[in-house]
Amino acid sequence: MKKLGLVLFLILLATSCIMYIPYDESRNRGARTYEPPPAPVAPAYGEISISYIYDYLGHYGYWIYYNPYGYVWIPRGVGRHWRPYTHGRWAWTDYGWTWISHDPWGWIPFHYGRWGWDNRLGWFWVPDVVWAPAWVIWRFGDLYLGWAPLPPGVDFVPGYGLRWGRRDLPHHYWIFIESHRFHSNQLRAWILPPERNITIINYTVVRDRYTVRDRNVVINDALSPQEIERLTRRPVTKVSVREVKKPEEAGGGIDEVRIYRPQIKQESTAPKTVLKREEAEQKINRLEENRRENVEVIHRQEGSLLERTQKLEIERLKRQAEEEARNAPPEERQKKLSEIQSRLEELKKKHEQEKQELQKRQAEEKKVIRKENLKRKADEEKR
Repeated sequence: MKKLGLVLFLILLATSCIMYIPYDESRNRGARTYEPPPAPVAPAYGEISISYIYDYLGHYGYWIYYNPYGYVWIPRGVGRHWRPYTHGRWAWTDYGWTWISHDPWGWIPFHYGRWGWDNRLGWFWVPDVVWAPAWVIWRFGDLYLGWAPLPPGVDFVPGYGLRWGRRDLPHHYWIFIESHRFHSNQLRAWILPPERNITIINYTVVRDRYTVRDRNVVINDALSPQEIERLTRRPVTKVSVREVKKPEEAGGGIDEVRIYRPQIKQESTAPKTVLKREEAEQKINRLEENRRENVEVIHRQEGSLLERTQKLEIERLKRQAEEEARNAPPEERQKKLSEIQSRLEELKKKHEQEKQELQKRQAEEKKVIRKENLKRKADEEKR
């Protein structure tokens, strides 16, 4: 009996030590069935051509002709849950908030051009020749920080700023995290599911300012380091910048950011290989079938992040409500309590809707994966 009691005690001790570690999709990046061949070598001077961009990114994705933007690029093998400006981190530099991508091709589409969305193709990149530390706009509040890639058609005019007609974006463009996660080196592990965006947008305000230095250097400084320090409760340290002459040298360390930002020469040319839209869709779907994502783990992470942040919002609203009721005159206190209760009920309804939308999307993703697995099994049996 003593031995049995000791065994039970050890089991309980072990299970009590289990802790949740956010899923990082980058762990599965090595599971790709496709390994791109070496990309073309960039010239060892500060100018490249659109032809070079076409050739370089052609090793990491597909080019198609997409009206009205012309030739656009679609990254290959990034996974169903990928979004621009998620696989990397932020650093404060002489250029303002600078995106440091963990992707080998990230020095181009996160610093030049715009990102668009297509329901069948997913995210696509529209080339442009103006460099920036990151082409995003921001949203921030006490609980959350967010950013979104600028869509196609939004021009930057020195001395004026961003020029676009409707200053709003589809809610799924926004990437939100809890503010205190902003300094994480693996932001993707903390990005909230897009179903949370509609509610979070109402908790945040937008910033979309860019400035220009020395006539032609774009600075992403819409959020000051002081504001980030207040939101994250951590100091912001400026990271030094070193300009490099080769794309493979670009990247970031603890105290240095290496930037490759050549001038891009416009040409009237086309990519060597251009897929038809239908062919691109087939290739994307086929590659996603072969990508080994642990969808169950991703779904659990999304559910955990949704529940935790919803709980934070309820607790925050209750604290605010208690303070408002305490400070209200006695004759208005009951009215104030009724108003507060209505706000709580409204927030809970939004949360329930978010939860249902998340469960619906996850169920659809599982259904698609089951169909893909059955199709793959049938193909293997035919062989």
